[in-house]
Amino acid sequence: MKLIIEESEKKMSESAMHILLGAMMQDKRVNISLTAGRSPKMLYQMMIPEVKDQDKFKNIHYYLFDEAPYQDKKYGPNWDEMQELFFKDAHIPEDHIHTTTMENWETYDWDIREHGGLDVMLIGLGWDGHFCSNCPRCTPMDSYTYPMDRKTKNAVNPTYPAREHLPITLSMGPKSLMRVKHLVMIVTGKEKAEILKQMLDSPISDELPSTILKLHPNFTIICDKDAASLLDMKDYPEHRM
Repeated sequence: MKLIIEESEKKMSESAMHILLGAMMQDKRVNISLTAGRSPKMLYQMMIPEVKDQDKFKNIHYYLFDEAPYQDKKYGPNWDEMQELFFKDAHIPEDHIHTTTMENWETYDWDIREHGGLDVMLIGLGWDGHFCSNCPRCTPMDSYTYPMDRKTKNAVNPTYPAREHLPITLSMGPKSLMRVKHLVMIVTGKEKAEILKQMLDSPISDELPSTILKLHPNFTIICDKDAASLLDMKDYPEHRM
């Protein structure tokens, strides 16, 4: 695991962008997976002018790692959010965007593997230690992409909103992420400092699903100083600032 601590959210976003753009420069089909949420907003704002209408990036395919399909639509809120955050302004064609659906989740990992695997995946760290939609006490730790009933998730995580219009969540599981060639996590802000420390210091457990990511052979965490403020740097002698 590599830990990179940057001075600010801007510097953190720049470091993450360099990793993503570096992977995207390969002379082949490149498959990347991106996260929605607040943490990557600045990163995507930086990336859009770099990627938009660039022929050198026409061989990039984008994969969403989780979705909760609407009952009356094929896709769900993650698709919509990523369109607003990045895909629409970066002019990414829809046929280069892939996501889990009720029709394809059982073959999603196989399809990715058949197309060369994921070169890089960008994820965030949830406030309770979840990653993708792998949540505490209900993550099958030995699973590839899997469905999770919302009622089951809420039963063990009662603070989660009900979202009755999104009854099923489809998520790439821990085994799916272990296949990614370079797994990159971005963590920003003091509000994530405690959960980042817990993730790094705790034993692997489904009580804190993100702990399993420490087993990934090429795992990079990029955070700002606020998110790293509770870490004891003596425990991470190889970190970079």
